[in-house]
Amino acid sequence: MSLSPFSAFEAVVSAERQQIRFAEQTITFYTARSGERDLRHFREQLAAVSPSMIPLLVAPYSTSLAPLLKDARRFVWLAPVCFSKNLPGDARLICSDANLQEFINSVETDDNFEIVIPPQWQGFQAAVRTVTVEILRQAAARLKTLRHFGRLWPINFTANAPSARRWRDIRTLAAGGAPDAIVMAGPTLDQSLRELQSKQNIWAADTALPVLSAHGIEARAVFSADAGFASREHFVGVNTTKATLVCDMLVNPGVARLPFAAICTYASSHPLVQQFCLVERPDLTAITNAEGNVGSLMLAIHQDLFGELPVSIYGYDRGHRRRVTHARGTAYFRRVYGRQTRIANIETYMLRLSRRYS
Repeated sequence: MSLSPFSAFEAVVSAERQQIRFAEQTITFYTARSGERDLRHFREQLAAVSPSMIPLLVAPYSTSLAPLLKDARRFVWLAPVCFSKNLPGDARLICSDANLQEFINSVETDDNFEIVIPPQWQGFQAAVRTVTVEILRQAAARLKTLRHFGRLWPINFTANAPSARRWRDIRTLAAGGAPDAIVMAGPTLDQSLRELQSKQNIWAADTALPVLSAHGIEARAVFSADAGFASREHFVGVNTTKATLVCDMLVNPGVARLPFAAICTYASSHPLVQQFCLVERPDLTAITNAEGNVGSLMLAIHQDLFGELPVSIYGYDRGHRRRVTHARGTAYFRRVYGRQTRIANIETYMLRLSRRYS
């Protein structure tokens, strides 16, 4: 068993040694006789952390170290791999993707973590720290999103709930077959437009919709995850009557009221949606949007509906060396262009308007 962010680390177990393989190298982490010594070292490292900080221990789980969980001190044990199949039911031990998501969702604004990486990681310490920092960044991004949309989500939910009783479950998307392209709005989308014109079943992020529409490319399903007013901007001048909208119940109501062929939804992790599904829509499929963005949502739904079936992905760039974040023709690209040149009045106006939600 291992955590997805640490999927490059592989557990190798023998009678005498518990090892980890990474980047074609193998290190011995625990041995049959090192249990007491490792336990003592871990306790010393946790004790050395300031009381104002929460220790985040990053180390594989082994049965010989189970007594560590009997200590009363608050800490988090992030186990990239587990050397035992019998796992204790302690919430401090994060040993599965479900545990990891619960941890990310439980982090509070005042929580301060200190990463504790034991010396047993040897030459892998830098790689382990990089992955761990990225996990904490996800938790920070969640908190930022809560601050950003905390008051807007209940407003959107109240407006969408009556219609959401009639929205379809996302499993109806499978009836149209697996998509042959998942399209996002990264800058490399510019080079893929000619290739996309031959695709028949496209799933598109709402941010990519203006670019596709301008080049005569139709998306069968359009995904929207932004609760803010700015999300309506992606649909201006676009014919949506042939597309299916995929969103949760917190989407901007102005988007949900557009003339789509159908609207599909799912059970997201927000408490309002969870309660609604419990009472009104227990039939909805639960989907976890790990990163909270539309790209992550599309990949999560594809994984749920079609498993590991391969699919071509376009415009999923996660940054750009020239700091261009979106393809030409997207609302975000036009907004930045308008701010830089000061000649595009409507883009500058939309920029100022969108700042009300930032």
